[in-house]
Amino acid sequence: MSVHPAALRERVVRAVETERASVEEVADLFEVGRLSVLHWLQLKREIGTVEPRPRGGGNVSTVDLHAVQKLVEAKPERTSFDITAAYNKLIPRHRHVHRSSIQRVFDRCGYVIKKNVRVRRNKIDPISRKSDNDSRGG
Repeated sequence: MSVHPAALRERVVRAVETERASVEEVADLFEVGRLSVLHWLQLKREIGTVEPRPRGGGNVSTVDLHAVQKLVEAKPERTSFDITAAYNKLIPRHRHVHRSSIQRVFDRCGYVIKKNVRVRRNKIDPISRKSDNDSRGG
């Protein structure tokens, strides 16, 4: 879904308010949806502007970030499966999480899962950052 520019929204609302045209006529004139025009009129009435509201929402993670960090710091050689199992032992059964939830926490904490070819197990390490004195040219 695209966001229409604020200037267009203002022109549409002004056209409905000052031209005394119907919502359908203005929607056809500006080539926007009728419901968009109604929504912009409602925004103008309720909050005084036609600016889009900030995006919100999303699901809040139920995973305790600090608990996962402590588990990783205690034994960094653990795999994501091991960390998930250890985390699930710490919390009530009805709040158990899937490995993908733990991996999203790794992402937020700056950990990356490295695969060790010799052992064929995943290893969790902090993300490496390019150092200032890196001799590789660019």
